[in-house]
Amino acid sequence: MKVIILENIKGFAQKYEIKEVKDGYARNFLFPRKLARPADESALKELNKQKSEWEKKEKETREKLAEIAKEIEKDKLVFELKTGEKGEAFGSVSKEDIKKRIQDKGNFEIILKHPIKSLGEHEVEVDLSKGIRAKLKISVKPEN
Repeated sequence: MKVIILENIKGFAQKYEIKEVKDGYARNFLFPRKLARPADESALKELNKQKSEWEKKEKETREKLAEIAKEIEKDKLVFELKTGEKGEAFGSVSKEDIKKRIQDKGNFEIILKHPIKSLGEHEVEVDLSKGIRAKLKISVKPEN
């Protein structure tokens, strides 16, 4: 049976893909969960319309995220940490600290393996989703 996939199914199919599946799998799993519908002629016409609308929205979303990425790359966040007599930093700058500062731009994932524990300039990668990433400049200075 040919079906139109309505949602991304990890390891199986992408949204709006047409797949050939066994009748039982379609009737017992895909259709009840509204993950697919039969690929008849009217459904295929509707699919083309939905697919073009979805692609248009996807393009707009990517453009918006690219603009936000440019804004993030222009910004420079400054954090202050307490320091000792020899200039060693007490404390650190974590993902959560950075996320709070860029929260107004959106809820994005900060890619940081370890908290920043040293003074100076640092670059942190921000994943905006849809494969778009930005480099955020962070400056860690001693507290006055």
